[in-house]
Amino acid sequence: MHIPPRSHSVRSVFGGSLVPVLIVVAALALSTAIFFLFTKKKMEAQKDASAKAAEKTAAVAAAKAAPEAAKTTSPSTPVTPPPAPPPPPPKPAPPAFAFARPLDLGRQLMRSLSTGDFATAGKLASTSDAEQSESVAKLFEKLASMGYKPAGEDQAELLGLVEDRTRIALPFVMPGSQETVRIQLDLERDERMGWKVAKATLPKAMSSAIAAAPMPAPAAPPAASATPGSPATAAAPMKPIFGVDDGTDALAFASDFVRLLLKHDFAAARAYVDEKKVPAERLVGLCIVFEEGQYALNPAKPLIVTIANPEVSWVIAQVQSESLQQNTEFGVELKRADIAQPWKVAGLNLSDILGSFAKSASKLGVPYTPIVKNPKGGESLALYFEYDRAELHPRAQKQLEVISALMKADPSKKLRIAGHTDEKGADDYNIRLSRDRAEAVKKQLAALGVPADQVETTGLGKAQPLSPNKKSDGTDDPEGRSHNRRAEIYLDF
Repeated sequence: MHIPPRSHSVRSVFGGSLVPVLIVVAALALSTAIFFLFTKKKMEAQKDASAKAAEKTAAVAAAKAAPEAAKTTSPSTPVTPPPAPPPPPPKPAPPAFAFARPLDLGRQLMRSLSTGDFATAGKLASTSDAEQSESVAKLFEKLASMGYKPAGEDQAELLGLVEDRTRIALPFVMPGSQETVRIQLDLERDERMGWKVAKATLPKAMSSAIAAAPMPAPAAPPAASATPGSPATAAAPMKPIFGVDDGTDALAFASDFVRLLLKHDFAAARAYVDEKKVPAERLVGLCIVFEEGQYALNPAKPLIVTIANPEVSWVIAQVQSESLQQNTEFGVELKRADIAQPWKVAGLNLSDILGSFAKSASKLGVPYTPIVKNPKGGESLALYFEYDRAELHPRAQKQLEVISALMKADPSKKLRIAGHTDEKGADDYNIRLSRDRAEAVKKQLAALGVPADQVETTGLGKAQPLSPNKKSDGTDDPEGRSHNRRAEIYLDF
């Protein structure tokens, strides 16, 4: 067997084809080595340059900061950053109460007081300044210990409007009696909680409760921030919510006065009046209208202060009568010499209420205007009669009941009664008829317990008409004549 020589085999494999491959591989290796050699040096140079630039910038910044730091720190004291400002106090949680109507708040407050929940009552009454809730709760607790008991929650009532506030009253039964006194709350509208208490006033009878639970004193206005941008000082708390009635509040005064009239308590109401400007007849006439028409304050809009000056105020009292299906009003003018003096009623504008009442009464066949201007001057109370009759109309009976109560309360009082007629009939007949009318009034007063020596009577016939007996064209005026068939009562108070 023949075996070829090895040397010949190797040459045949690496002869002409292996050399080019080796050359390519060598070229690639050389180019790679050159690339890394030069690129690496360049990258290292750039890195050194960046480090030097950063060191230079830091050195410049340190050089600038050194003088400032030297002002506040010694070389041996390390520089520390200023302390962070304290976090602001957390805002109080929004109130949990929300009342759509003023009386809703009042009734809820009365419920809390009735159950002895003074803590809730304190919060309800101090929603405008929650920091006073504990003091107010102690005040309510003190009132309870003094014997004051809240009336039923349905007794909370709307008193009226003063500027942008609505006033309600919470009645309390006084210790050892059935009389009531009222805490008055001025409410204002709040977008978050509906109605809230802005001010509360205790009657003088309750004033000692303030000492047991003193309200916080008003704080000074907050100081301005010393440094711009620093946190603002917390706002000062509001002034004390609860105070004591000092008799200078016009709405409270007018409210008490009107309520006495609605109860037909002439004697007590008269103490509120300037007698030189408001005659007794006007007060009595108003009591008569209230009693006869069964008027009560309009619960939706009882009293409205239309003018509120330090020495002059006007209050409109809005009343309603279910029996007459009528809503009407009258004005009360209040005056005082200066703010240190108590209010006095200096005027009563009764035109609206008397006009409305007279209109409803005319349907019964006789006029009914209890107060008239006397032809000889002044005002008097008038009772009306049917044509050619001297018997008292049932409506006059009510008027005389009010008048008799006044007369019996003070035997020193005197009254005069003058009878009148229209122009129909002979003069002597009309004189007799007018006397009979005056005597009919006196007789009824005597039946009601008024002594005869307190009453004087006279008959004036047709001499002093209130209204024309004839129209301008000379024809008969039945309505005008009906106003002349009357008896007038003059109160000598």
